[in-house]
Amino acid sequence: MKTISKILSLTGLLALVGCNSIYDAPSKVDKSIITIPHSDPQWQQHLAQLQKIRSYSASGQFGYLSPEDRFSSHFDWQYHSPYQFHLVMSSNLSSKSLKLQRTQQGMTVSDSEGNSRTETNITKLMQEMIGVSFPIDHFAYWVKGQPEENMPYTVNEKRQLAQFNYPINGVTWNVNFVEYHEDRIPNLPKLISLDNGTQTLKIRIDEWTY
Repeated sequence: MKTISKILSLTGLLALVGCNSIYDAPSKVDKSIITIPHSDPQWQQHLAQLQKIRSYSASGQFGYLSPEDRFSSHFDWQYHSPYQFHLVMSSNLSSKSLKLQRTQQGMTVSDSEGNSRTETNITKLMQEMIGVSFPIDHFAYWVKGQPEENMPYTVNEKRQLAQFNYPINGVTWNVNFVEYHEDRIPNLPKLISLDNGTQTLKIRIDEWTY
């Protein structure tokens, strides 16, 4: 994997982002999923509520694991539109941080030391950063438990998005929604696990604001 430090000279950032708890988080629900048809009225109502959330923020922790590398990071995700969002990755153990900002011109990645790079080919940038073509443009929708139109997905008995597969550039991500914040309406994801057979990305969302 080409680490972020190689792109922007962030030596030591990934080694300091610490917090092993995200690595130990489950990757799947601990019981069989009872699937609900997409036409279910309660699911359609839940889906309509999610679609109304167009500008929001979420914060929590990322955990990345592969045979060669692992790192964890706190994150702050601010989404306003398909061409206006940003992701900040930081650590409690270091003052260093990394920011990905999406604009009409492409994606800019910058660090707390003043280094910056803009890339119009976002797929290429994500490939260099995490070693795989991660679909960050689509992340905005399914991080809140909203599937994309015309894609196959599974709904659980609580009328929540449970699972889907996402193929990109010959690699298929298996995405599992392990846990939700169920103390709010609509329910929003609390723990998501993405796996492509060799790489795993776990996302724990602690706070939602919209």
